[in-house]
Formats: sequence, C-alpha cells, structure tokens
Amino acid sequence: MVFESLDSLRQSGLRSLFALLGIAVGCAAVTALLNIGHSAANEATDTFKRLGTNTLVVSFSPLSGSVGPSAVAPDWKALTVELTEIEYVAPVVMHSARIRHAGRDTDVSIVGTTQDLAPVMGLRADRGRLLSDFDRCSTYVVVGAGVARGLALELGSRLQVAGYLLEVIGILANQPFNPLLPVDVDESVFLPIEGIRRMRPAPGIGNVIVQAHDTADLAQTASTLKRYLDHASRGYQVDVQVPRQLLEALSRQANTFAYLLAGVGGIALLVGGVGVMNVMLMGVRERRREIGVRMALGARASDIRNLFLAEAAGLCLSGSTLGAIGGLLFAYAFVCFSGWTFRLSPVSLPLGISSSLAIGLFFGWYPALLAARLRPVQALRDD
Repeated sequence: MVFESLDSLRQSGLRSLFALLGIAVGCAAVTALLNIGHSAANEATDTFKRLGTNTLVVSFSPLSGSVGPSAVAPDWKALTVELTEIEYVAPVVMHSARIRHAGRDTDVSIVGTTQDLAPVMGLRADRGRLLSDFDRCSTYVVVGAGVARGLALELGSRLQVAGYLLEVIGILANQPFNPLLPVDVDESVFLPIEGIRRMRPAPGIGNVIVQAHDTADLAQTASTLKRYLDHASRGYQVDVQVPRQLLEALSRQANTFAYLLAGVGGIALLVGGVGVMNVMLMGVRERRREIGVRMALGARASDIRNLFLAEAAGLCLSGSTLGAIGGLLFAYAFVCFSGWTFRLSPVSLPLGISSSLAIGLFFGWYPALLAARLRPVQALRDD
C-alpha cells in the first residue's frame, strides 16, 4: 500500500509538488520560529548568568530643583555594614572624554569607581592588574580591551585625558557588552573615583552596582536598599533594578512570542492542508475507474480509504521532513547572524512534523471517505 500511494503521488505531478511545498513552508515556519524563540530566551538567560544571580543596579536621577545625580553620596563601605545581605558595592561615575596617546585620539567612557567593581562585574586583567583601594590618590588607570586595541596601548603607556597624564597599569580581557549594566567594559577607561573628581569639580554618582550574598532574598534586599538610599540621597529619585526579574520576564515574553509566531506558521500549515485536500479530491475524481476495479477485485471500503489516507500522510510526511530541515537551517543562520548561540528547541521537530502529519490526515480524511463510499458499478461506468 505504501509503494502504491507513493506511485500515485508521483503520477499527480505538479499538483503533489505544490501541495508538498505548502506543507514544507508551514512546517519550516513552525520549526524555525520555535528555535529562534528558544535561542533568544536562552541568550537572555546566559546574559543573566554572566551578570550573576545576585546583582542589583541602582540608578539616581535628580528631582525638580536638584542640580545633578547624587552629588552627596553615602558612605558606600558603611553600606555593607548597615545592610549585611550586601557583599559588594561599586559606585560608578561616568562621563565621555577624548583621550590621546602617541598622536592618536579617540572618544571613550571614563569610569570612576572602586575596587569592588571587579568582583561585581567579573572583570579580569589580561595584562597587568586591576585597581585597588591603594590607588585612590594615584594617576593609574585600567583600560578595556577595545580601547587598548584602538590606541595600541601597553602596560606603562601614558594617556592624556583632560590635561592629565594617566598611566596604564592593567588591560582587561575581552568582555561582551551586557545591556543590563551601565558600563561597556571593552570601550571604557577605569580609574579610582577620587581621580575623576580631580577632572570634574563635582562628579555625580549616576549608578551603583551591588552584589548581594548568595543566600539573600533579592526582592527584599532591593526594597531595603531603596529605603536606605532614599534616606541618604534626599532630592534624588532612586531606582533599584533586579536584572534577574527583568530577564525572567524577557524570557517569558520571548517564549510567548515564539509560540505566537509558531501559530502563524500553523496557519501556513492549514493552507498547505487545503492544498493536500485539493490533490486528494482531484485524485478521487480522476481515479474512479481504478477505484471501481479495485473494489470489483475484492478491495474493501476500508482498503480504499486507507490507500488515500496513506497518500495524504506520505505527502505531508515528505513535506514536513523537508520543512523541518529548511526551518532548522534558517533558524541556525538567523541565530548566528544575530550573534547568539544556537539552541535546538526540544519540541520544535516533534511538534513541526507531528502537526504536519495531523494536518495531512485531517484534510485527507474527507477525500478518502468519498473514495471509500463509491459504488463499484457506478465507478466502472465512468469514462
């Protein structure tokens, strides 16, 4: 029966080919969109893992009547004593500046901070060392990998920034940009927060990156930290973001969007199913004499029905296989082009192929019933 159904599909020619392509496009859409959504959700999770599971990001914005962000800052070291659930506190002062080295100029972000930024953001020195509290009164800087490449910097190089000469004591390893953090590590120059105050008379702390202990309740810690900073920084709006909650929401949205898009692919599958029904109905009309001969030779109605269902299933199985392969290739290319890591969705292939097969059987059922209900005498009379 299987070989007979395949031979019948081959004889149908272009009609079978177009119906097969319709199923393939629908299956490809379902497979591709599920895998793209799955990879996007995993990319968000990976971003969160790189950031850390216990990180908070505090931002300050002046209320009406204030002149700058957090000009009078709390004692950040005392914060870890007051709030025992906090392990590291890294205040961040940022501004853009043009730096010069060996006749080359470039615009970078100047980041004033403390030694706590390294464990909070996972900074690693590729060469040299990181900043420490002993460098507060020095003119030392640590540069990101992108800045070092652009200016051909080495350890001991001297940078000219706003009329000051700063010595490079460390070059950081490459670190991907994290959109949840205010600092682009590769394109920044880091110096002690006291050093940036020499360049700017009243630098304001725009952000604070906080790392809580592993056992801390992040939601409760964020609430406690906000109350503390509201009291310590009057006149400024304090916002505490919990990246984990944001990324969990993004992951849920990515999955929901993927399933919605897969629903759109399902509509394409329905269109392909209509094509399958059309091929089957035309096949019943053209093969009435063949059906009559089969019944006259002893074929039962169930045999005729199963023959046409096998043709519909074979058509959809072939289309879904091609569509699944095409969908995977498209999803892989899209994910690589986006700079993500491809992750195969465990439900994409089973769902794509099984839904295509189900569509084929559903739309092939009615033509199969029509064929099974033909009377042999009436079928044999047809020219």
